[in-house]
Formats: sequence, structure tokens, C-alpha cells
Amino acid sequence: MLVSFSLQAGVQLDPSRPHLNALDSRGRLDWADYREDFLISQSAEVSDSSVEELINKIRGQHQKTLLQLPSKAHFVELALPKSVVSGDQLEGLLECSRQKCAFKLHLTSEISPLLKSTDRANTLSRLIGTRLKNYLSEKKLRGYESRDDNVPFVKKALKTSGFVKVRYPKTFEYLQGDFWKNQQNSSTRKNAYLRAEVIHITGDKMQPVYRLVENIEFEEKGYVNMEVHIYTNHFFDCSIRIFEVFPWPPDPKKSVYVVTDIMEIDELKKSALIRNLFKSRMEEAISSFRKSEMKELR
Repeated sequence: MLVSFSLQAGVQLDPSRPHLNALDSRGRLDWADYREDFLISQSAEVSDSSVEELINKIRGQHQKTLLQLPSKAHFVELALPKSVVSGDQLEGLLECSRQKCAFKLHLTSEISPLLKSTDRANTLSRLIGTRLKNYLSEKKLRGYESRDDNVPFVKKALKTSGFVKVRYPKTFEYLQGDFWKNQQNSSTRKNAYLRAEVIHITGDKMQPVYRLVENIEFEEKGYVNMEVHIYTNHFFDCSIRIFEVFPWPPDPKKSVYVVTDIMEIDELKKSALIRNLFKSRMEEAISSFRKSEMKELR
């Protein structure tokens, strides 16, 4: 249950994010900014739940979309939800061309074999399965269109956030270096798991976002969960999510829950005009989805 209260003067949640002090009378906040091709969108809430209780609720929520890998380590195909490869989505696959493909795929290594395929839905499953296999075995993140490697952009997204380096320096350093060498020996890393979900972030039923992610839990100045996006089929060239839980300073029995989306959205990069026209719409869509998730945990 969310707390109704008047924010106490002088409460300092995080000096690196002054806007976190501007919680409303319900103990909630929504904030967004656009920096260096990344839309940063953030929501925060004060909860009656303790830190431990809220962390368990988040884990329970994520368990609903937990990805169970095939028993064989050498899997290639990955079973995709029907909504991702049927109806309008299948039609989009069939119409995909080198000049225009709504699905996020690499031009040479993925779109080319897709165009030659007589079963594009099955081919897409194989391509995404290959992405997952390469990520798990070598921490490789294939980029989209002509971009070969998405790892530098994930690192840039973390730097763009600003607060990650300030609040979680050890976690930040690990995610800038050893993590991508597939090394597990971070002093703050505690747990990791894979998820696959279908997200409807806009009213456009033709564009369900299929997202394949790894969630990595860390313990440093509180609980932080970094969601690395291995594959996203629409909208985002690169994106990550950050979940944080820490005690509410006036009453440590309560907790603060912060969710941050850092998104490199293809359309917003095209021009300042397009960004002015569509940035607010995307901010509202992402915020609405995020708040619906947070509402489940109250």
C-alpha cells in the first residue's frame, strides 16, 4: 500500500538526482529527460513495504516471465510467443525487406537470411535464439541494421544515466568492464536470471514489444537490479532498465522504489522535428507501462 504524506523538508534521497526530492503528496514521482540520443524516464514511489518485502515482490513479479532454457546447452531456436509471429506480426515479417523491416534485425547477419527463408517465423526464432546463445556464451550483443555491436551503447546508456556511477561505483565499474568478459566475480553481484516478455507500451496493437533480457541483482547502497536487453523487436536500438530499492529516510521500515528506463529510440534520433512531435507521446507510453508494473507491487 502506498503512503499518503506530506514530504518532510530536507529529505535527501540521492544528491545525484535532485528531482527525487520532488515526490508528490502521495509519495510518487515521474521524471523524464533526453540526453545524447537516449530518453531517460524514471518513476519513484514510497511504499509501506519494507526493503526486504519489496525486493521479494519484485522477484515474484519477474518470476511470471522467467525464461526456461532448453535442457541442451547448444540450443539455437527459441520458442517465441504466438503474438510475436502471427497475425499482423507475421505479415510484417513477410513484408520485411532490406530497405524496410519493422523488426529489429542486423542487416547482413539476420535480415539477409530472413529474406531467403521460406518459413520466416521459424527463422526469426532461430535468429533470436542465436542472439541469446552468443550473449550467454560470450556476452555478445548484436546491434541492429548496420550496427554490429550494441555493447558500447549499453555502456554509454549507463554513463548517460549519471547516477549509476555516483551511487553504485563498484556495480558501474563491473558493468563497464568485467561483465562483458563474462566474469562473475563482482563483489556486489548477487543473482541473475533470464526473462522473456511481451509488452504493449502503446495503443498500437500491431507493435507488441517482445523483449529478451537478463536481470542482474546487485547489493550496493541498497538493492539495484540492472536489466540488460538482449533482444527487442520494435522501437529500441538499445535500452536498459534499472530497479532500485532503499530505505525511506524518515522511516526505515518503509522503502523507496525507483525504476529507470534508458532508451535509444529509433524514431527520436531522426531529427529534432520528429523528436518534438513524438517525444512526449513516447514518454507517456513508457511511463504508463512502468506505473502499471509498479502498481502491481503496492
